[in-house]
Amino acid sequence: MIKRSLLAATIATIGAQSAVAAPFMPMDARGLAMGNTGVASAQRAHAPAYNPSLLSQAHESDDFALLFPQIGVNVADEEGLVDDANDIIDEIVPKFEDLFKDNSDFSNNVNALSTSATNLSNAITNLQNAISNNNASQILSSANQAKTSNQNLKQSLDGVNQQINDVNTVTEDLNKSLDAISGNPLRGRFGVGAALAFPGKKFAAALSVNADANFSGRALFSDQDQNLISAYGKEAQKLVGQASDASQNLDQVLQEIETNPLAPGLVSKVVPILNQVNNVANYTSDPVETAAGNILLFKNGQLSDEAKEPDLNSQVQIKAIAVAEAALSISREFEFFGEKVAIGLTPKLQQIETFHFVTEIDSDEDIDADAVEDSRESYNKVNLDIGLSYRFGGEDKWILGLVGKNLIGEEFDVADVEVKGSKNKLTLDGGTIALNPQYRAGLAYSGDWVTVAADLDLVDNEPVAFEKATQYAAVGAELDIFDTVQFRAGYRTNLKGSNDEVVSLGAGFSPFGVHLDLAVMANPNDPKKEAGVALETGFYF
Repeated sequence: MIKRSLLAATIATIGAQSAVAAPFMPMDARGLAMGNTGVASAQRAHAPAYNPSLLSQAHESDDFALLFPQIGVNVADEEGLVDDANDIIDEIVPKFEDLFKDNSDFSNNVNALSTSATNLSNAITNLQNAISNNNASQILSSANQAKTSNQNLKQSLDGVNQQINDVNTVTEDLNKSLDAISGNPLRGRFGVGAALAFPGKKFAAALSVNADANFSGRALFSDQDQNLISAYGKEAQKLVGQASDASQNLDQVLQEIETNPLAPGLVSKVVPILNQVNNVANYTSDPVETAAGNILLFKNGQLSDEAKEPDLNSQVQIKAIAVAEAALSISREFEFFGEKVAIGLTPKLQQIETFHFVTEIDSDEDIDADAVEDSRESYNKVNLDIGLSYRFGGEDKWILGLVGKNLIGEEFDVADVEVKGSKNKLTLDGGTIALNPQYRAGLAYSGDWVTVAADLDLVDNEPVAFEKATQYAAVGAELDIFDTVQFRAGYRTNLKGSNDEVVSLGAGFSPFGVHLDLAVMANPNDPKKEAGVALETGFYF
């Protein structure tokens, strides 16, 4: 009915979406360990990712630096979608499937009720014939047979009635659980990069290459599926109601016959009851609208095949944007009114690729790599980062930084795709994803042993698709022991969300200019809400 690989991993939506690219979060190990700070604290080859002007804030003794490779991954399940989906699949979906499968208690009881109604219909027909013959003894005999058949109907009715509570409980639980995860986002990010930097006061330059992939999605439970699941209990209740009314009406007529088997007008009372019983024996429910059209949950007194294996049209959708860029950063220190300010520029070539995949939640198809590839839309563009930094304080150990990234914003179309598993060949509009400018300020103190930094996004950064907007505030610190061993820690919070924070830890080992850095980050309240890791190697001389 619902596939774990799809529901627990990703996510559904209906309709066109407009989306915007990812938050300001370079995937380098040093910055990640320090809370994703770096606009005023990034060093040498890290500078292009945060603030190119920092290339001119290096020490005079710094020669060049190489980072290769940088690897980072970050996953956020802010609303606990994966755990909730697994609970639904493990606990509620099996109960739903067991209720309505072949030879289930409910299915067998419905069949037994139909059989009892058929037998009762035959007994009432005999009673009707006896009344028409106006034979008292024959009427009483037929009435006794009808009474016995009615008792059998009541027993079958009790069996269905006992199952009604289970049907209502399970379908209500399933509806509520699916509705609760509807709209909950899941996002992820993977980045790799490398950089070669030549710092300097009068002129500095760096070459860098980076590739980041961001995906986003959510789950949306469709109204059609909600109505379909609810209809099981409603239609079963109608069946029980019709059978109960017919049985009660027959009891009244049989009591009258027992008092006076030749009472006038008995035929006119028996015929409507016969019709009621025939309706129970051949009960056909009202049509229910589904993705495959209108279906009948009950047909000819039995659960239909469509009811045993319902066709759901809630969908699973993934949107992704991948940005690969090659950049040349240049920087120089200028003097304004006696104060030295470094200015850096990073012109860059970018290749942007968007992806889109949609499948129905109960499709037999897993995520299809070929379908994802077919949805690829590729774009090439030129973009620009500009950064400023200013040293101040008694020993120039304080740095104030400001950066604007991706200043040439643009929107990119996402391909319209066919919904996998859709019997109606439904096509979903992809909408757009935009790469918008990002602005951040930073403040850092850089001592001989200790570096402390704080960064703040100056504007909201809209999500890739479905998750929350971000405006990060971050702080971090580094303890550098003899330029050989580094210990780092940081904290980052999203000013646009609640309980949306991470703490980070990291360490570096840098003997003889060879650097190995590792960082981990996680939500302190629940690591499943967000977690990440980054690793890099480098050479500083």
